[in-house]
Parts: sequence; C-alpha cells; structure tokens
Amino acid sequence: MKKLYILLLIVASIFIFKEFADFNINYSPKEIKTGINYNTVDILEKNTNVLSPSEIKYEETKDKIAYESDIPRRMKTSGYWISKIKDPDKIVLSKKAIADFNFKNSQVAKGITDLEKYPQVISKEILQKTFNDTLEWYKNRNYFKENGEIISPNFYITLVSKINLNKNKLIKIRYAITTHYNDVRIFPTKEKVLSGSASKDIDRLQEESIDMGTPILVLCQTKDKVWSYVVTKTEEGWIETKNLAFTNRNYFVNWLKAKDFVVVTEEKADIFKDKKVLDFVDYVRMGSKFPYYPEEKYKNSYVIKIPTRDKNGFLKFSKAFINKKDVHIGYMDYTQRYVLKLAFKYLNEPYGWGGSGGEQDCSGYLSQIFNCFGITLPETSTQKIKCGKVISFQKTDTNELKTASIIKKGVAGISFIYLPGHIMLYLGKENGVPYIIHAIWGVTSYDSQNNRTVNYINKVIVSDLNIGEEVAGNSLIDRVSKFNIIK
Repeated sequence: MKKLYILLLIVASIFIFKEFADFNINYSPKEIKTGINYNTVDILEKNTNVLSPSEIKYEETKDKIAYESDIPRRMKTSGYWISKIKDPDKIVLSKKAIADFNFKNSQVAKGITDLEKYPQVISKEILQKTFNDTLEWYKNRNYFKENGEIISPNFYITLVSKINLNKNKLIKIRYAITTHYNDVRIFPTKEKVLSGSASKDIDRLQEESIDMGTPILVLCQTKDKVWSYVVTKTEEGWIETKNLAFTNRNYFVNWLKAKDFVVVTEEKADIFKDKKVLDFVDYVRMGSKFPYYPEEKYKNSYVIKIPTRDKNGFLKFSKAFINKKDVHIGYMDYTQRYVLKLAFKYLNEPYGWGGSGGEQDCSGYLSQIFNCFGITLPETSTQKIKCGKVISFQKTDTNELKTASIIKKGVAGISFIYLPGHIMLYLGKENGVPYIIHAIWGVTSYDSQNNRTVNYINKVIVSDLNIGEEVAGNSLIDRVSKFNIIK
C-alpha cells in the first residue's frame, strides 16, 4: 500500500562518470500508503468524494469496531485454493526467466536499485534537493504529534537542519549491512507523525522496515551520526546507525552474490548464536536471505553467516543457527502452489503500517512472499502493479465487467489486484466470485446521518472484493483499477 513520497535514485555526476550520463532524475510524490478504504460522503444521494488518506480526519471517526468475516472455514487454507488449479506445480518462470523479469521490472517501475552498479560517488546537490522536496511536502500537511499537538513546519525544518552534508560537491558512498531490524524513516526521528488522534497505529513518517542482513548504501548521516540515510534494493530513508556495520565494497558485493544461501520461508524465523538454540539473536521475516555453511551439518539447524558490528562500527561475520524448517536452500521454484502456501502462513498475522513493529502492510506482505523466489518487486503498490502483464480498467467499466475480467484473465497465486492505496493477491473464484488474501488495516462505513465508523481488521485476511459495499462507491471492487500477472 503506498506511498507518501518517492525518494529518488541518485546518480553520479556526469562530469566524473561518463557511463551515467544518460540517466534521468525524475521527482514525483510517493503514493500514500493506506490499507484502508477511503472516506466517502453524501451516501444518501449516492455521490462519492474520495479523499487522499492524508486528508482523512481520523479524529472524526465515530467508533472502531471489529470486522467480522463470513468466509467459510474451508476457504481459509492454501490447500483449498491449490486444489482448484489445474497444474499448481508447473514452474511459472525459470531462474533465468526470473532474472530477466527482474531486469525488466527495474526498467518499467521506479524504486528498484541495482546496488552493485550504484555509483560510488553521488551529487550533493541532487541529494539536497531530495531532502528539500520532502521537507516542502510535509510542511504543508496538517499532522499531529501523539499528544494531539499540531505539528508546525519548524518541526521538520529542525530535523533537516541536523543532516550533515559536507562542503564538497560530490559525496562518496559507504557500504554497510544491517545487524538488526530497522524502521526506515522519512526523517531522522523516532517521533510519530499522525493524521489524527484515532490513527496512532499509522505513523506518517514510517517509510518501511528492513531485517538483519540487508545490504545498504549509506549516502549521508546526521551531524551526531545517530541516523544514516540509506538506499537498499527497494527502499530509501533514515535508519539508526547503531543497527548497521560498515564494510568495504569487496565484502559488500560478496554478500550480495553469495552462492550458498538460505531464504526464510516462514513469516518469522528465529536466529540463535548456539547450536542448542538457546542464545537468541533476533527474528527475521519471510524472504530474508543469509549465506550458509553446507559443510556444517546439524540435525535440526543450518549454520548461517550473520553480520555483526565491532566496537568501531565495522562489519565482522559470526556463525549462527536457524531451524531447517524455517528456510529453503536457495530460492524456491516459482509455482502457484508455493506462492499460495507461503501466502497463507500469514493468515491472521498482524498488519503493520510500513512494516512497523516487524509486521507487514499490504505491499510489504507481497514483497516478502515473492522474495522467496528471487523475484524483486518495487516497494509501493503503485509500482508493483506495473510489473508483469498488466490489465487496466476504464472508469466507466462496471463491477460486473471487472469481476468477469479478473476471473477470466487472473491467475491464482501470481496475480495482484490493485486499487489506489491497496494491493491484494488473487486466490481464484468461488461460485463466480473472485477472492483475495491481503494485509489490511480496516474499512469504513456510514449510517444514514453520514456518521463514520471504522471496521477494524488490522491483519491478513481472506475476503471477496465486496468489502465496504454498504457505502456507494466504497467497496474494493468499486475502486479496483488494475490487475496484473507476475510472469
């Protein structure tokens, strides 16, 4: 679901690196992350006024109530949907085809960075413009602190003033690997920024989150070095410096290109320092990848290499242990069966806006699943829907036409269904109705006096596309604009 501001890829100065002379720098606002149904008014006249989620006044919400699902029990398992597929074990894309697919994605969708080919020197001017553009966007928002205080522009100006950009025109890139989980922030602060008092679980400065073992490029830091501005394969933003270990380019590339590795295939996998799995290090989420030692054999665990930080903040590698049941050696074969099996491991798992709390939002959920196959998808739902074969709808298309098209052309397990601010995984049809699995915050409804109520979900659920249908124009199918096939 996404996003507030697409922070831009930064390229080397053409005067220093001629091979980058053809790169174009484009600035565009990030898609707003939601995972919720938008505000709708004038329901008695059947008119709708869809607002950006940043404009919704959450403090005006009448109430929060639990969402009650009426999905039959048998439909809440992967096996039910797998049984409907003619050949669920057919490989959708080979390893080579996935590499080609990833390359094509990097050309048609913003937000994917080739870390190995990233320039070793970048322009300070362009980086400064990125920060200034972000500052100007937030200064014009009516946001609040957790105590209800309205945030003034000075709040953001102070944060930007803490950024350390040296006097040189060019900045040398530094290399690092994360040693723990990290929230990726739009500004260098842990302080929450809210739309209103009723939305404390939706922090407008939460960009995304990344796990231990994520290779990153460090572009700059705050003056006190507490925060580092980083680029990952699909993210860009501020993380706490204490959670990364600096290294040289050689070690960095070796980590990127490790041949013997395991991929986490559980929604959460614990890592331990000892073979008795008693000395806990951290947990990592599905799709995380670590080099492992195939020659070291234990009954229940694999020995993996994890990044740690020495007293000076530099990288050193340590051995650790992870349960064999939690990982797969190398990437999994890309089949419909495996996608659905992975997707249902999250059923009823908590929703986390921008991955906050170590959880997942709608877009992060899909990324974690597809990482297990070596498929790289951009962070935002707006960019994800550009990948693969895309089918778009017209504003005049009826819900019946959209439903028929999804059922006819959608492919279970490897199709995403998209509406502005939300993205879902297609499961298949049941009695002529398309079903989805998705991470969602909640849906809204109104009574005859236009009193607004939030139906609180805050987890991964199976549903049809009629959620929100009690309000004209508010159901998922009303607002579905595209779907695609990831192949």
